[in-house]
Amino acid sequence: MSGVCVTIIALFRVMKIGVQTYADEILALNTFIFLVSAVLSYISLRKENNNVSETIADVLFFSGMISMVIVGIIIVFTAY
Repeated sequence: MSGVCVTIIALFRVMKIGVQTYADEILALNTFIFLVSAVLSYISLRKENNNVSETIADVLFFSGMISMVIVGIIIVFTAY
């Protein structure tokens, strides 16, 4: 998912979209959220009975997915 965020940010730069939105900043934050989620998921797999890191990883992942949907809506309504 981090790769998707970075790809969309790169497409913004290549297409030189002059739209004043916060979509690329939100996607940059999303990249960090997905990376932290991946690290916490790995930690929860390696340790036994580590429900706290698993729960935090799940919450971060789903919040990242929700914010990607919001960015998609921002892109659709500002690009056209």
